[in-house]
Amino acid sequence: MLCGKQLFGRNPETYMASLCLLGEDGALARRWELGEQPIAVGRDASANVVVDDATLSRRHFMIELEAGSYFLKDLASQNGTWVDGKPAQRTKLRHHDCILAGRTIFLFSEQTSGSASNSPSQPPSAESSRLRSGL
Repeated sequence: MLCGKQLFGRNPETYMASLCLLGEDGALARRWELGEQPIAVGRDASANVVVDDATLSRRHFMIELEAGSYFLKDLASQNGTWVDGKPAQRTKLRHHDCILAGRTIFLFSEQTSGSASNSPSQPPSAESSRLRSGL
């Protein structure tokens, strides 16, 4: 099941955004619904999304909604945050962006119900990820 939030007058059944934690095998391990409130990701209990990874900072990065788009902001993390293979300080997120923080990989997903053919539980193939990131 995908999680949805209403954004700027859009019907909540037609617009969805989520952050997915990918396991070492690339399979979906966990998913968090994104909405209007910012979320902090890190290894400390003060983060909204807590991940057991010693290479993550206590509060590593934040995702926030601004003017109808989601942005990732690195929170001065020690090991940095990467979006689609590029270092990120503040980056606008797009559907199926791959986020690397420490040794942890996340997938950002946003779509309308009409584009549900690639749900967050089915990440893009490695080939399509390489093409998109320019590798």
